[in-house]
Amino acid sequence: MTTELNNDIFYQIGNQSKDVYFVYNFEEQTFKYLNSSFEDVFELSAESVLNNPNLLLNCVHSEDKGLVINCFKECTGKKIARKYEFRIVCKDEFIKYIRVSVYPVLSQGNLKQLTGIVEDVSIAKTNNFHIEKINARKNTTLEIVSHDLKEPLAMIGLAVSDLLSNSLFDGQDRILKSLTFIKDMCERNVLLIRNLINHEFLSSSEIEIRKERADLICEIKDVIGFYQYAELNLFRSFEFISSEKKLYAMIDSMKFMQVINNLISNSIKFTPANGSIKIEVQDRGNTVLICVSDNGIGIPQHLQPYLFERFSIAMREGLHGEHSWGLGMSIIKTIIELHHGKIWFNSVEHQGSTFYIEIPK
Repeated sequence: MTTELNNDIFYQIGNQSKDVYFVYNFEEQTFKYLNSSFEDVFELSAESVLNNPNLLLNCVHSEDKGLVINCFKECTGKKIARKYEFRIVCKDEFIKYIRVSVYPVLSQGNLKQLTGIVEDVSIAKTNNFHIEKINARKNTTLEIVSHDLKEPLAMIGLAVSDLLSNSLFDGQDRILKSLTFIKDMCERNVLLIRNLINHEFLSSSEIEIRKERADLICEIKDVIGFYQYAELNLFRSFEFISSEKKLYAMIDSMKFMQVINNLISNSIKFTPANGSIKIEVQDRGNTVLICVSDNGIGIPQHLQPYLFERFSIAMREGLHGEHSWGLGMSIIKTIIELHHGKIWFNSVEHQGSTFYIEIPK
C-alpha cells in the first residue's frame, strides 16, 4: 500500500512539472510512467517509447551513446542514485543538453525500478560554455598583452634609470622628480598587469572544482589559437598536436584551462625569442596525457625537486625580468590532483622542459 501511495504522489508531481518524470521497470525493461513533459523535451511520442524504450538511445548524440550505455550499466550495477548529463539530437538536428537524476528502487536487495527526473539544461549549459570561453580568452589575452607591454615599459624604465644614475640633471629637481615618476609608473603598471593575470589563478586552490564532461581538444585548441594568432608579437612559435579530433574527459574547464594557460605562460617566460612551444594531447584509453614542451633555458637540476612547493627556492625571474610568484606550480599541482590526475616534468638545462599532465577520462 505504501508503494502505491508513493507512486501516486510521484505521478501527481510529475503531471504538474515541466521536467520529465519517469518510472522504468527494470525486470520488464519497459517504462511504467512518462509524464506529458517528455514529449516537449525529447520531441518523441511518449506512447512509442513506452512500447519500445530502445527508441530513446536513437536520439542520443552519437558521441554520447557510449557514455549513456556506461551510465546505465553503472546505475543498475551499483544500485545507487546518480546524476548524468549528455546530449540528445531532436528535430532539425537541434542539440539539447539534458541532466538525468536516477534513483534505483530495491526490493529485498534486488533492483525493481529506476525512477527519476530529466531536466533540459541546454540554456544553462550554453551560458556556462560561453562564460568559460570568455574567461579562458581573457586570461590568454591578458598574458599576451603583458608580453606586448612588458618590453617597451621595461625599456622606458631602463632609459629613465640610466638618466637618473648620471649627473646630467643634478640640481634640476623638477626634471629628476618627473623622471622618478615615470620610472615608478613603469614598474607599477607591469606589476598591475601581472596581478591581473595571477589573481584568479592564485585563488583557484581555494575553490572547489565542478567537473563536467568536456571536449579537451576543443578547449585546448581555443587557448592555443590565441597564442598562435599573436606569435609574431610574442616572437615564439606555437604548435598543437593531437591524433584525435575530439576527446572527452570530466574536467572543470575553467580551472583546467587556467592550468594549460599557466604552463604556456611559463614556457614563454623561460624560452628565448624565436623559440618554440608545443602542446600535444594523447588518448591513452582510460586516461588523457597532455604535454607542454619548449626549447627554453630549462630548469637547473638543483631546483627541480622543489618546483611544486609553495614559495620554494625554485622560483626565478623570467628571461626578461618577469616576476615569479612562487605559487603557480603549487596551484597547478593542486588542481590536477583535484581532477584525480598527476603532473610531472623532464627538463635539461639550456635544452628545454616538458610538463606532463595525465588525468582520467
